[in-house]
Amino acid sequence: MPLADTGAFPQQNARPAYPSAMKVLIAEDDRVSREILIRTLENARYTVQVVTDGRAALAALLDADGPLLALIDWVMPEMDGTEVCRQLRAAAPLIQPYVIIVSSKFRTGEITAGLDAGADDFISKPFDPDELMARLRVAERIVGYQLALQKQLDQYESLGRRYSLLGEIVAQQLQPPVDALDFAADPIAEAENAPLPLAPTAPPPTWFAAGEIQHLVPRALTDLGLSANSTMAPPGERATGVSSFISWAGFLDLQHNRWIDLVIEIDSKAAAVVYERALRRKPTVANEICGFLAEIQAVVAAALKSALASKGCDVTSPLLTRAQQRDLWEPALRIPAESELYRFDLDGVRLDLAVVCYPCAPRPRSPWDLRLNEVLAAPYPSNRTPATTPVAERGAALTEHLVKQIANCADHMAQEEDVAVYELSPIAQRFYRANGHSRPA
Repeated sequence: MPLADTGAFPQQNARPAYPSAMKVLIAEDDRVSREILIRTLENARYTVQVVTDGRAALAALLDADGPLLALIDWVMPEMDGTEVCRQLRAAAPLIQPYVIIVSSKFRTGEITAGLDAGADDFISKPFDPDELMARLRVAERIVGYQLALQKQLDQYESLGRRYSLLGEIVAQQLQPPVDALDFAADPIAEAENAPLPLAPTAPPPTWFAAGEIQHLVPRALTDLGLSANSTMAPPGERATGVSSFISWAGFLDLQHNRWIDLVIEIDSKAAAVVYERALRRKPTVANEICGFLAEIQAVVAAALKSALASKGCDVTSPLLTRAQQRDLWEPALRIPAESELYRFDLDGVRLDLAVVCYPCAPRPRSPWDLRLNEVLAAPYPSNRTPATTPVAERGAALTEHLVKQIANCADHMAQEEDVAVYELSPIAQRFYRANGHSRPA
């Protein structure tokens, strides 16, 4: 399940316990029973939401930010617990809350009726606090599996849309423009007008040669059917981070411990024009433009990364490119004054590219204090036999699954070993904000 940006992974054995981040709904009309449940859960450091009737319980569980765990009394005003379960299952929310009925009913037929109505578990009053906590831990695991699976599905769906868009871009480039169908290609003219290749260089440098980025970016954009020329930004002008659309890509130079950010800025009208030129149709929503700009960013980043790799740099791209439409009230993206600004003209449309370098020396973290999306600076664990496969390799981004694997591995180690990580650059953090537990929209 998602971890908060500064949260820690739950520890086992004799390690310190951390508060649960899940909210639990208590639906109980009896004051004494309600207070016992509240005190029991708060002592276990759960966040509690309380209602006293069935209709309020159903509304809370169907709310987009509602609890994903629920302790519901069977007999309540407005709507009983079994009817709450029936209507909840009929509504079929994307993430199904885990419902435990807490009732004085204990006969086999009554328990069966409650489970058949849609409850996930049943516990009789008076309950044993240890048993209740054990059942809640089971509930957390099951809801956690749902959240992790849904996040993966959302990622696959997003990737599917992007690949579909990229396929559409490529397909459009395979079709000749309508105004060029009546003219035969002139191979001599094409050769004369082709961009000059880069001149050979001396022993590979660790950065781009003068004019190299101005050459690589237009050539990369040509692959997307976009004509681009490098232009000069006015002296002293730098990237602002205030454009309507901003896309990002980043890669790590593992050899020199530096994080390289690439930020493309373009205003809304220009973005729509470029989209229409490449796909020969108008965008209908801003998300289409964001997906398109993310693919442009990916192509540009791949070209620049390849150039650095050819110079001997050990570069990796641990995170996917991202693009966003900037909210009018959102603070501007802070791009350091030391960044390099490159400006390109796409047949009258301006596109700015900022290249930023951040030093990022590896830093040690406890296996139970890892941040999502940070990047491993060394294989983990490092103290292993040659025949043992590491849990994670250098250059891997920390996903929820990988964080759990590292914590499980650390639990079985005789001596705790820190995890060496690269922190995200400030710009990368803007595009990869870590979220706490939430119900997917």
